[in-house]
Amino acid sequence: MILAQAFSRFAFDLDGVVWKGDRPIAGAPDTIRTLRDAGKRVVFVTNNSSETAETYAKKLAEMGAGGSPDEVVSSADATARLLERAVPGLRGRLAYVVGGEGLLNAVASVGARIASGEESKDASLVVVGWDRGLTFDKLRLATLAVRAGAIFVASNTDATYPAQEGLWPGAGAIVAALRTSTGVEPLVAGKPDPGIFQVARDRLGGSPALVVGDRVETDIMAAHAAGWPAALVLSGATGVPELAAAPAWPDFVLGRLTDVLEDRPHPQVRSAAGPDLPHIATMLHHGGLTAGAARERVGRTMVAETDRKPIATASWERLDGIGLLRSVAVAPEFRRAGAGTIIVAATLKRMIEEGVGEVYLVTEHAEKFFAACGFKTIDREQLPDAIGKHPQVVRECPASAPAMYLRLPAR
Repeated sequence: MILAQAFSRFAFDLDGVVWKGDRPIAGAPDTIRTLRDAGKRVVFVTNNSSETAETYAKKLAEMGAGGSPDEVVSSADATARLLERAVPGLRGRLAYVVGGEGLLNAVASVGARIASGEESKDASLVVVGWDRGLTFDKLRLATLAVRAGAIFVASNTDATYPAQEGLWPGAGAIVAALRTSTGVEPLVAGKPDPGIFQVARDRLGGSPALVVGDRVETDIMAAHAAGWPAALVLSGATGVPELAAAPAWPDFVLGRLTDVLEDRPHPQVRSAAGPDLPHIATMLHHGGLTAGAARERVGRTMVAETDRKPIATASWERLDGIGLLRSVAVAPEFRRAGAGTIIVAATLKRMIEEGVGEVYLVTEHAEKFFAACGFKTIDREQLPDAIGKHPQVVRECPASAPAMYLRLPAR
């Protein structure tokens, strides 16, 4: 399926989908321009409240994606809507804001007065978003105001921000500090609350749209709550281990935004059953793996299927509380199309459900692929005895084959 042909409207997250920091993600601006040229309606829905819509639109245009402020919906917009709905006597209230220009403007737009640092002791409202100029004094003043009875509102609670060099602390880290210092839970405006998509629907001229984001706990869950289809891209905050531990599963999994233009499989994942064994054996054979014990381990095997035909498979075992990932194979015609990544994520998810926290594997030819899935190469001597002396590892994996390890995130 080519998603660009299947949908006429798209709602893109920005950080981790279109760009990381100040650099575009490879191919993302060209993809957006291609969709525009094909007559698709586009809107950008970001949990980052720090900048104004005009700033985001300028950044998109400079990267070659085009765009106007009317196409940008941020958690600052969602915060303004939440304040109007949930805060009585809003107009004229004194608000202490920890955040950037976008959030400051949004709070002022609904009639609240912005408090200076000296005025913060009299604030009846504390609004918090991502603030790259965060200081201890800002946390101190916000804490004092909330503890004195001010209403605590957060634009969003994203734990991290995907920058070019890696993940930075996000707005959720700031909110967590204030939650700890005050003991108060904030009202949260942005994704996963689906209200932000009410604004997006108005900008798109209808719904639903395909939501494309890099976080399950915000983008995907908000889309599902709004009844919109959702695609997760693995170019930002979420990798294979995080997808495995996520509270929901996206409708589509993409490597990066350019995949919406490609004809890619979007398989359903399920536990294997007896009728799948011929397909599993064929995939293992084409991958140079043995299928001799496939029937015995069918209860610990996953398959990804499209058009009712398995196109990828993986198995696992739980040994002394640790996991062995094995027999990962993809039908030849679907290699390098994302099916392998999906089956690994789904199998790790099942292992997490079984209480596995550490996973090992030995691979002769796929070290690069598993590294992209989050595994780290280790010395064979570092394998636990339950793994290193496992009959399959001893019998089928030559001594030169690298061993790899992954600590699974908590669910």
